Amino acid sequence: MKRIVYIVSFIVIIGLAVNLLENRAGQDTGLAKEIDSLLKKGETQIDLTRLTNFKWTQVSLFGPYTTDESIEDLMNIEFKGDNGGIDLLDDRFLLVFANEKHAVKTVVLSRKHGTYTIKDNRLLVVDR
Repeated sequence: MKRIVYIVSFIVIIGLAVNLLENRAGQDTGLAKEIDSLLKKGETQIDLTRLTNFKWTQVSLFGPYTTDESIEDLMNIEFKGDNGGIDLLDDRFLLVFANEKHAVKTVVLSRKHGTYTIKDNRLLVVDR
């Protein structure tokens, strides 16, 4: 009987862990560094489809003090993951890549390069 209780408990714990970690958008620091490098070289339009190596169908940009709930509402997705602190800090922007109804990656962008916009769901445009 104890063995059955342990097995059921183990299955429940695994199920909860998978549910909590499923569809979580991790912060892509490598992509952030690559974008930052291009911006330092003077690029003003960056084609995000050429820089990414993961599947995504939409990308949106969010400014300082944006909440996770706002991201969900504006993109019509479920947002679980790393928001880079944009809900609390005013020195950054956040790119959110989504596939279907879930965020898949986030990228923190510094305001030191200017302000940003997204054009044609693929171009990051910098206004200096």
